[in-house]
Amino acid sequence: MKRQTYALAVLLFGATLVSGCSSPPPVEATDGRNIYPKDSRLDDTLVNVGEFSKAAEGSGFPEHYLAPYLEVYKSPSAMAAMRKAVGVKYFHLAFVIDGGHCNAKFNADTSISDGEWMSAISANRSAGGDVIASFGGYSGTELGLACKSVGELKSQYKSVIDTLHLSRIDFDIEDATLRNTVANDRRNKALAQLQKEYQSKGKKLDVSYTLPVSPSGLNGDGLKLLQNAKSSGLDVNLVNIMTMDYGQGKPMDMDMGTAAIKAATALHGQLHSIWGGKSDAELWSMEGNTPMIGINDNRSEIFSLSNARALTEFARSKGIRQLAYWSAGRDQECKGGLKDSSDCSGVKQSMWQFASIANGVTKTSAPASPAPSKSPTSDPTHSSKPPNSSPNSSPNSSPSSRPTSRQSAPATHRPTSFHTTGQVHCESGRSVVGIWVETQKSGDSRFAAWKVLGDGSTADWWTDLPSDERYSLHVGCGGTPEKWAGENRTGIYSGPHNSFDCYDMSGDPRRGTCTHR
Repeated sequence: MKRQTYALAVLLFGATLVSGCSSPPPVEATDGRNIYPKDSRLDDTLVNVGEFSKAAEGSGFPEHYLAPYLEVYKSPSAMAAMRKAVGVKYFHLAFVIDGGHCNAKFNADTSISDGEWMSAISANRSAGGDVIASFGGYSGTELGLACKSVGELKSQYKSVIDTLHLSRIDFDIEDATLRNTVANDRRNKALAQLQKEYQSKGKKLDVSYTLPVSPSGLNGDGLKLLQNAKSSGLDVNLVNIMTMDYGQGKPMDMDMGTAAIKAATALHGQLHSIWGGKSDAELWSMEGNTPMIGINDNRSEIFSLSNARALTEFARSKGIRQLAYWSAGRDQECKGGLKDSSDCSGVKQSMWQFASIANGVTKTSAPASPAPSKSPTSDPTHSSKPPNSSPNSSPNSSPSSRPTSRQSAPATHRPTSFHTTGQVHCESGRSVVGIWVETQKSGDSRFAAWKVLGDGSTADWWTDLPSDERYSLHVGCGGTPEKWAGENRTGIYSGPHNSFDCYDMSGDPRRGTCTHR
């Protein structure tokens, strides 16, 4: 990932220089790279320092999860802050690279057993989360290049895995490193040997590759790396594509959400060409998707909040195992007139709003749509019809009276009905508190079942309708299920899957309406 502004600390007389509140200027390393001193902007909460021998063991990962890339040159306190604010519990630690002479370190300058990081990782695991060490990246020296034998490389990987008690590791391989077939073969052989050694001791080690992509899929170098992994006996658990910085590989009129979805679809076919014995569901479960949020290095490419919602919905519908993004430290709005930087996204957003949206993928299973036989866990399903609701009212008609009764099960499935699903989102960030389905046949109007995601402003919805039915939605944003703060209406639609963004912000001329995605 290109915007990695690695913070290789500048050491003078044995002391580490630490930046203040503004982004530090780069210094030039002896090899000509621009490197950055450590960033202490999030050091609000002090944790134990020094070195630990090992981190606490983790409980692993759910079937589907969000794991943003967390910069190890910034404060580990961001892990706890994100977990408490938006519920994100899984993180990539970016990055482990060579600290000199085939020596694995965070950011090339920080011991893997650093006390602050070990304490933060252990606390995250105590809260039910876990971490993934990500090796490589765009800058610095990847260990597969620094270590000249399979044995040396395997020893470095094992040291990191054992110190951090890892069950999953990631390899961000790009640019010249991806084209180095000798290093790729060395890495794959070392990892295959490690997997077998851990397996003999009853331990599972999942390995993922994070690779550059275009909307048409992986390039030839990426495919060769994966083919070599298979022939080397390495079990690649996941292929995570970097849906960012396409350059000329993406048509100018294609938005970044569509590009990420097209890339994921293309990858599915490429994975089938290598692992043809796997089912479609298994191949989707082998996928990860990692955009760069906000403004990319290629500044004409902007991954927006609506792009994040579209990608998250697609990932849930297909059963994609992992969503991530670059980076946790950029998941906030820029201050002081900045367009974007390594510390902010460059788009209008609330703190960690991308995380809040993408965390909707985190769950224990991933059916194509919520099961109609189960009630939502966050809010019960409603069934009473709002008085004064007209079967033919338009989205711009005056709001109807709010419903007052509730029940705990979705509408009963009928032989002549079909299951319809989708997502709704309140643009103001207020919680979804109710979804009324107004049909063209008044007797068929009812509340949909719904389940809120992330910060509550997005919700899955589902219900059963007659097969020939057309309908509009009334979406409650804010307030309570009994008393909505704002009602927003869609146009009239049909079919088994429809999703909407609802404009419930004061002063917005579209207020009270929802547009189809």
